[in-house]
Amino acid sequence: MTSEPSTGGWPFVSVLISTKDRRPDLAKALASLERQDYPRKRFEVIVVEETGEPQAPPGVRYVAIPKEGRGFGYTRAVALRQAQGRLVAFIDDDCEAEPSWLRELIAPLREDLTTLGVAGAVRVRNANPIGICENILGFPGGGLAYLSQADGRLVETRHLSTCNCAYRAEALHKVGGFPEVAPWSGEDYLVGRWVSRLGRCVYTPRAVVFHKPRGSVSRVFRWFIRRGRQEVWLLRHYPDVAELRAGDLLGTSLILRAGAAVGLASLAGLPPVGTLGLLLLAYAALQNLRYRFCWRHYQAAWLPVLLPLTKLTMGLGGEVGRWIEAARWARDLAGGRVRPRGTL
Repeated sequence: MTSEPSTGGWPFVSVLISTKDRRPDLAKALASLERQDYPRKRFEVIVVEETGEPQAPPGVRYVAIPKEGRGFGYTRAVALRQAQGRLVAFIDDDCEAEPSWLRELIAPLREDLTTLGVAGAVRVRNANPIGICENILGFPGGGLAYLSQADGRLVETRHLSTCNCAYRAEALHKVGGFPEVAPWSGEDYLVGRWVSRLGRCVYTPRAVVFHKPRGSVSRVFRWFIRRGRQEVWLLRHYPDVAELRAGDLLGTSLILRAGAAVGLASLAGLPPVGTLGLLLLAYAALQNLRYRFCWRHYQAAWLPVLLPLTKLTMGLGGEVGRWIEAARWARDLAGGRVRPRGTL
């Protein structure tokens, strides 16, 4: 194992933030970067904002782009082109980093030249019960689920979220950087998969950011509709790296499985409402068993109820999104329309 040579032992790092309509949150994110225990002269902060009213924050390199709805794939590609560091770190505009974040995030890259990417831990604070449940369930960026699985160790991963990750700039350029058209924010998923094919990527539980949660069932539902659409869009345009398979649309459908169970119960003379109630109780018990690690971090009477409710909301939202995007795909096929890779 070889170490990263650098001036004074501190590699120069470019920290990239993409933002849109979140200036109060952005100010908190930037303030947390000013509190880093990494030498300030050894990292730059680049902010790319989609806005019609440019307003550069102090102490950063600022790039304003027109408000055209081109998405974070495009803004991250713009930011990457501005980066001067051999190492490139990403944090979301609604995250706040612990003071040791940058140092811990790039430590695996400094210590081992074969490591190409690093994902960090994502937590929440001052969150309501739904926000806490989001984090327990692993969203975004792995949340408490990844943190618990890592148990203080570096673990290999292919999942690197741009709310908290770092790459070697050379590796990003080798895979072509971020796809500039990724309508449902799947660009970081793609880059993580591509870079992990080139070499080792790891998750470190020591590099921590605090992410602002959605915090309501309705917002979680809408968020997962987007994620579901993203899964089908990736299957359509990048089937070689997509996790979803066409058969999953039917095979993993919560709605279809619940409907089939209720239908069979009705044929057997059992009341549909009672059957559905039993299914929900079984689902809740299964989720509480699966995520039982959360009791080491939270002891709350609402957890056994709200955790499965949040999980169900995520599952149903994702399913709705998958069917919406699958229907769009089917309409295109029926109309003989072929959308080239990287188009909406």
